[in-house]
Amino acid sequence: MQLVCSCTQINEVKIKGDILKRYTIIASLLGILSIAGCTNPFAPTLDPELNPNSTLLGDQHTIEGVFQNIQYAYTYRDTLIYGDLLHPDFQFRYFNSDRGTDVSFNRDEEIRITWNLFRGADQIDLQWNSIYSQNSDSIFAVVTRDYNLRITLQANEMFIIEGLATLRLTRKNPTDVWRIRLWRDDSNG
Repeated sequence: MQLVCSCTQINEVKIKGDILKRYTIIASLLGILSIAGCTNPFAPTLDPELNPNSTLLGDQHTIEGVFQNIQYAYTYRDTLIYGDLLHPDFQFRYFNSDRGTDVSFNRDEEIRITWNLFRGADQIDLQWNSIYSQNSDSIFAVVTRDYNLRITLQANEMFIIEGLATLRLTRKNPTDVWRIRLWRDDSNG
């Protein structure tokens, strides 16, 4: 039996072999990259005592979870978490003793001011304390609570603010998350 192959047939086999090699190399590289992509040599090691079921964020379906998330946003200077707490028609109000009048900010102004605060501070420590009053039903709540806010700027310049915050929380349905509709601040700062 004699084997006769034309040059065209040999070239076709060679091309198919090259394509197969190329696919094998690409698949191998992708496999290696996907395995290597699972570890980060620059990441710190995980604390073995860390509970994977715990979270620093609160459940925004609860009033206490809203306060926990405000504290988280301030501590970690996270405007995304903070912005998610605010109702689209949010207002921040405080009494300006120099002017003798109330001053208010809408949601966009509040986000901008808070972003600048978060960016400019070296450290922010917000502690919620006693609840003075709380009136709520399933879709509306008004909570007055005192707080301590410590803001550390560069060169260890520190501001300590103590005050009362009255938050008006709303949601459309009892299964929705709470959003802050109004934040009335009465503080020494």
